[in-house]
Amino acid sequence: MGGVRLIAPLLLAAAGAAVVVALIEAAGGDFGSWPTWQAIAVPAAAFVVPALLSAAATWRWGAVQAILWALACAALQFALVFGVGFLALGYGPS
Repeated sequence: MGGVRLIAPLLLAAAGAAVVVALIEAAGGDFGSWPTWQAIAVPAAAFVVPALLSAAATWRWGAVQAILWALACAALQFALVFGVGFLALGYGPS
C-alpha cells in the first residue's frame, strides 16, 4: 500500500491536468465566454482538489511531507496543463 501512496500524487496531478485540459476543450479553447467568477473558481478547484487528495494520501509521513507532496502535485499539474494543453495543443487566447 505504501507504493500506491507514493504514486498517488503523480496520478492525481495527471488526472487534474486532464480535467483542466478537458474544461478548456469544452469551453472552445479559452474561458472568455464564462463569467469571471466561474473562469477563476472552476480551474482553481481543479488544481486544489488533486493537491488536497495527494496531501491526504501522504499524510501518514507527516504534515511537512504532505504539504510538500501537495505542492509537488500542483506544480506537476501546472506544468502538464501549460506544457501539453497550451503549447502542444494550442489552447488559450490567440
